[in-house]
Amino acid sequence: MTPQAEGFGFFRANKARHAEEAIGRSESLVAVLRLTQADLQPAEDSLRIAKDLFRAQEFSKALAAARQAETLAITLDERFAAYQRARKTLEIRAGELKRLGLRTESLQDALHRAQEKASTGSWENGAFLPNYLEARVLLERAADEGRALLMRANAASNRIFLAELAINALADEEGVRDPKAFAEGALVALEHSLEDATRQLAVGDIDAATRTASEIESRAERLRKAFREAGAILDRTDARLGELRASGIVTERIERQIAYARDMRAKGLLEPALEMSARLAEDANRLEEGHAKAVTGLEDAEVLYARLGREGFQSYEAETAIKDARRSIKEGNYTRTLEDVDHAHAAFARRRNAREALAKSLAETQRRVELMRAADFPMLPDVREVLGRAEREFRQGNYSGSSEDLRIATVLLGQAPRSGRPTT
Repeated sequence: MTPQAEGFGFFRANKARHAEEAIGRSESLVAVLRLTQADLQPAEDSLRIAKDLFRAQEFSKALAAARQAETLAITLDERFAAYQRARKTLEIRAGELKRLGLRTESLQDALHRAQEKASTGSWENGAFLPNYLEARVLLERAADEGRALLMRANAASNRIFLAELAINALADEEGVRDPKAFAEGALVALEHSLEDATRQLAVGDIDAATRTASEIESRAERLRKAFREAGAILDRTDARLGELRASGIVTERIERQIAYARDMRAKGLLEPALEMSARLAEDANRLEEGHAKAVTGLEDAEVLYARLGREGFQSYEAETAIKDARRSIKEGNYTRTLEDVDHAHAAFARRRNAREALAKSLAETQRRVELMRAADFPMLPDVREVLGRAEREFRQGNYSGSSEDLRIATVLLGQAPRSGRPTT
């Protein structure tokens, strides 16, 4: 055998050995990876081709096929492992959402579509491989969506929990005397809304559940604040009324309303109770001012009426208005007192105007009588007598009698001859 032939034989033996070793490694690797659930059929097909080529003494091609089988096995195993991790992650997400009572149909659908995508396969470098890559992308995308949904659902669940805590805090407020009545007024509506939020979360309407729960929490906090503020305002108003009573001011009307406001607060009607409490506090602050104005106004009216009485002024209307004002101030109705005082002053004004008009008429009639002094009018003495009596009644404050006599005198004067002229 020539040296050239010997060299060629050694080279082929070396290639055969490398091919055999590669086939052995690939076969061992495929055997190990077959324990997984990965679809290694492309690697097994390549390994079978490598063995066939080896038997045909196509050692170079057998070596390439064996190495391709090894590469395919490793690639498929890695891709399948990533696919399985993505699938497991998605299943975990679906389980977490299901524990919250949420619908998971979209995630289950993603699992089925990923399985179909992997089974469909695709051509890659001349080999038809299971499409684990695109299947994994589908699973990861669905898992990300599930994670986002889970985070939102957890946030909504936490918000519902906080809303429930806010309701419980309102129910446990110090000073609630009748929990059942308080709950009917303040808590029932909140609890119904909490049920709505829970139902919205269960059907997957996470945004609505979050919004409803936030509104419940805010309203519960507002009601707690109203409960406390109303109680504090009513306590301060009670103390203020005690000071006013000590000053002789009648406070029964506001006291009755305070009792009603406290009853509203006890029954859970917190916002109306707070509104009423604030108004009563203002009424209490105005009560002292109203009392002072009423007392001063009544005293001024009484002083004025007494002075006019000394001048002969008499008015049943004014006297009645002053009596009504005294009664109103005893009852603590200071607004009505001021109205009665105004009625008295109006009566004063009307009587004053009537007095001035009567005085003017008496003066004018007296001038007419003086002008007829020399006239031939036989009834002139009678006129003077009646007119004198009217003037005396006027000075005595008997304005009605004076007015009546003035009318008589005027009628008598009207009987004087129109052609008569006073003589000089």
